[in-house]
Amino acid sequence: MKLLPSLLLTVLALGGAAHAQTTIRIVASNGDRTATQTAISKLLASGWTFQGINGNTSSTGDLGVATGANFGAWSGTYAGNAVTIKVSYAGALAGIAAVAGNTDQRFVVSNGTGTGAVPNPLTGTTEGTDYQLAKADFGFSTNFQSTSPFNGFYENVTYSPVIEEVVGVSPLGFYASPGFPATGANITTQLAQLLYTTGSVRLSQFTGDYTNDNNKTVWAIGRNTDAGQRFGAYTEVGLGTSTAVKVWQPSFAALDGGTPQTSANGLVYGGVVGKQALWPAETISGIFSSLGSGGYSSGALVAQTLTADLGPDAYRGAFFNPDTQQTEYLYEDAVDGYYVGYVTPGDANNRILGLNGVLPVANRGIALKYNGVELTNENVRNGKYTAWLYNRIVKPQSGLSGLKATFADALRDQIKNVDAPSGGGLFDDASFKVQRFTDGGLVVPK
Repeated sequence: MKLLPSLLLTVLALGGAAHAQTTIRIVASNGDRTATQTAISKLLASGWTFQGINGNTSSTGDLGVATGANFGAWSGTYAGNAVTIKVSYAGALAGIAAVAGNTDQRFVVSNGTGTGAVPNPLTGTTEGTDYQLAKADFGFSTNFQSTSPFNGFYENVTYSPVIEEVVGVSPLGFYASPGFPATGANITTQLAQLLYTTGSVRLSQFTGDYTNDNNKTVWAIGRNTDAGQRFGAYTEVGLGTSTAVKVWQPSFAALDGGTPQTSANGLVYGGVVGKQALWPAETISGIFSSLGSGGYSSGALVAQTLTADLGPDAYRGAFFNPDTQQTEYLYEDAVDGYYVGYVTPGDANNRILGLNGVLPVANRGIALKYNGVELTNENVRNGKYTAWLYNRIVKPQSGLSGLKATFADALRDQIKNVDAPSGGGLFDDASFKVQRFTDGGLVVPK
């Protein structure tokens, strides 16, 4: 008789184990965010919830809350199993480093069921309250591992080879801020090299109009060293991954003569840049960037800056000269100025070009042609437009097991076969006529 309670407890324990919550952790690039979040929402059974740094939603709510969040957690059911899926879209290089190095990464503390926004785990200061440390199960990246420094021994960590499987293609475009003339809406490989190594050029070099545009300026903005788009852009234009660049950090503060940006309908836009400075030196994911060589942590931040106007001190390039103890200018004669940056169409279409009709016309930027070729899906597919990246799932060579392996493969196939176009991506299928074997490498027929 005494065996019965023990047997019952054993049965209950086994039953509880069968229905235990499985936590899956993913580190990925910004460029993979929209397609991956969309695919996750479809793989989970109805009734899922999501909580991220910009709020919460559910299967009957606004999916845009999830697709627009760089950090968050899902709670739901997959194949009859309760799961929590923690996502960190910290960057393409972060995705590779997390999987290849098996290093601790920051995730949100939420289990996906709370309300309101949660702290950004990258900027939080208190473990357990602002962020949670854990290892990623798998990731997504828009870079080849061979492009990254996380390949072999680097900064006292040994990074193992990873499994890379292509799930789609992300076009990459160059865009200019409001007022940039349509007649000069083109950037060449040589002009991109000049702009990003010097930090600024005169508009006349874009337009060829030295009568009307020589007293207007163009300033470079870009991404940090965690970003696949950064390495995709710089390798594409021939700068490689180690060339020092010069990009700018704008200030919208009233103290600097600026006007803050507006936030409405999920978009941040407009404002006037009072002053700007070379991007401060920083270290991201163990990669050091010297003064001017850093950049924004997401494409959305680049996009919102490309809706701003530049004030006189910004477009004239004001700086304090310690020798003369006076404010001087890089372009004393300048009367206007613009920013140029690179993002995917997923960030550009609504946030820069206003294709959803939300962004005011006065704040809309323009798309630049690249080497005279317009960014269209067909031009990417046939090889005429060459600024693009592969999206790929990144898995450890040691392999995944159980539910995590099943989910990773299901997510890979869902994106590859259904959701790759989410956020402006393309299928890497028979309609895609070209290929490349390294970031920025030659585009050749399949």
